[in-house]
Amino acid sequence: MENSKEYELYLDAIDGNATAWYRRNAVKSLSNCRTEEALYYLKEIIVDRYCLLPDWLKKVAKENYVSLCLEFL
Repeated sequence: MENSKEYELYLDAIDGNATAWYRRNAVKSLSNCRTEEALYYLKEIIVDRYCLLPDWLKKVAKENYVSLCLEFL
């Protein structure tokens, strides 16, 4: 089974070995997908049940999540 673009971007965003800039761009690109699947992955980044993600990345994801939600209204 081939992974979706959104899933690949989600994996890039949560990659602890990647640079901060790369992770931030992955979140921005995920938001630019403008799909419900992208919303789901942004929400997963915001919630981060395992506390692996830094707060700054959650903040960026939350800003993009809200923006994307407003477009779906």
